[in-house]
Amino acid sequence: MKDLRCLIVDDEPLAIDVIVNYLQRLDIQAITRCDNGIDAFRQLQQQEFDLLFLDIEMPQLTGFDLLKSLPRRPLVIITTAYRDFAVEGFEWEVLDYLVKPFSFARFLQTMEKVGRATTPPPADEKDHLYLKTDRQLIKVEITSILYVESLKDYIRVVTTTGEYLCHQSLTDITSRLPPEKFLRVHRSYTLALGKIDQIKQHCAHIGGKISPISRANRQEVNHRLGQ
Repeated sequence: MKDLRCLIVDDEPLAIDVIVNYLQRLDIQAITRCDNGIDAFRQLQQQEFDLLFLDIEMPQLTGFDLLKSLPRRPLVIITTAYRDFAVEGFEWEVLDYLVKPFSFARFLQTMEKVGRATTPPPADEKDHLYLKTDRQLIKVEITSILYVESLKDYIRVVTTTGEYLCHQSLTDITSRLPPEKFLRVHRSYTLALGKIDQIKQHCAHIGGKISPISRANRQEVNHRLGQ
């Protein structure tokens, strides 16, 4: 995790200092600061980042405006003094939502999520994974997975041969799937891109299921499908 490339965007210098301090405690040194959304947009065009800490209420370009302008985004963590943006934040599939002032302990919880999302699957899971369902472990070939649907505290993994209900989060299962083949297109759906039958009216048709595509991911889906 210490090799993570982080971009912090906030119009309050002290808020940036807090995040920098927390990251440095974790031995993360590749940190870029921006005090406005316009400079952040330029930085994101010039180089790649793994993690974006993003304030919402900023002059000229808000955090959500910045997200709208990016066809491809790093992992995003919202950092704001306002709880009111939480619903909209998760509509953009942000990894976490931190309400200022947040403690180092709360920050560590977020970084644990980052660790799970950025850790590649073990070598023996490159072509398959094991799902824990109904008190047993079931081996599932990754090439057979059509989509994964979030159902509150559970997920439904739908394959070409059947489906499995597991007590797991969509974020965790998505992190175990090859990112070049799968994409989380909505807060409730991760799809196998190569198995999408058609895209129509901002929805993906796959395996007899119609999955909405969030506005945050429409450009990425079109890009990944070669459109």
